[in-house]
Amino acid sequence: MVELRQLRYFLAVAEERSFTRAAALLHVSQPTLSQQIRALERSVRAPLFHREPAGVRLTEAGTALLEPAQRAVVGVADGVRAARDAIGTGGGTLRVGFSTGGAADLVASILPAWQRAASEVRLVLRELTVGGLYTALLEDRIDVALTRLPLDPERHEWTVLTTEPRVLALSARHPLADAGAAVPLAEVLTLAMPRIEDVPTIRDYWLLNEHRGGRPPRQRGVTVTSPAEMAYLILQDPSVVAVGPRTARGLSPLADLRFVELSEIPPVPFVVAARRHDRRAAVLAFRQVASTVARRLRDVSTPAGDRPGEAAVIGPGRVTGAGAGRAHG
Repeated sequence: MVELRQLRYFLAVAEERSFTRAAALLHVSQPTLSQQIRALERSVRAPLFHREPAGVRLTEAGTALLEPAQRAVVGVADGVRAARDAIGTGGGTLRVGFSTGGAADLVASILPAWQRAASEVRLVLRELTVGGLYTALLEDRIDVALTRLPLDPERHEWTVLTTEPRVLALSARHPLADAGAAVPLAEVLTLAMPRIEDVPTIRDYWLLNEHRGGRPPRQRGVTVTSPAEMAYLILQDPSVVAVGPRTARGLSPLADLRFVELSEIPPVPFVVAARRHDRRAAVLAFRQVASTVARRLRDVSTPAGDRPGEAAVIGPGRVTGAGAGRAHG
């Protein structure tokens, strides 16, 4: 997913037809601007500008991106204004938790948008594990979490911002390392997995216990408490595999680790979450900003005609489909 900052930089270059003038307009260095444009081009998998001695002009891909980028930036600005109106003039503090590797591009767009919406609200950031975010919400150590499911629908409430496939992490020496296509769920359930020390709900989710018909998973090795420990366990014992989100592929520095997508299994949702019945203005406004940013960036990233509906809202014990729910605030 692209970042709002990248879209703003893209629009400035398109308007000025010059990296130099756009950098001056944005008050950033030209190398910084160029780096962000290259990152955007990697995200859309196409060059956006023809760079010529007389200046720059849009490529075909750049022309196609122009209108969606404008809609996204304007739409987020409208959402920010609505959130600011909802908060009013009140100050206070908002404690926001997030995890390393959790939809980093999206988080990098949500937090600046929120600060524009609520500059008078002191923002306190807490970087925690996914399990840490789960318990920190329950224990009132943070007010809002940008995290992955699962959460407790009786005590948490959340809005789905995006989803990503689940993948199988395994050693390069494992027989499935070169499987290529996605691995069937039935085959994964027979494999040995790590002993995970985490919140039981989260541990069960990543061990795929809901698909095992009550039969316990086959587990090996010492108990692990972090993705890094899990990765090293897999390398020490190539018979062990682990399930994680697709973004885990970019987090591991270990060259001997491989990732294969899973089939026949739902993707993992990335959400903005709070405690149930927390209707404070700042909490509701943050959820509104996060949902607006995610929706607008999804519109840019997803081809027309293949776009999902509005972000789903999760209530007690159920998941409402896309477009069926209403985000509070």
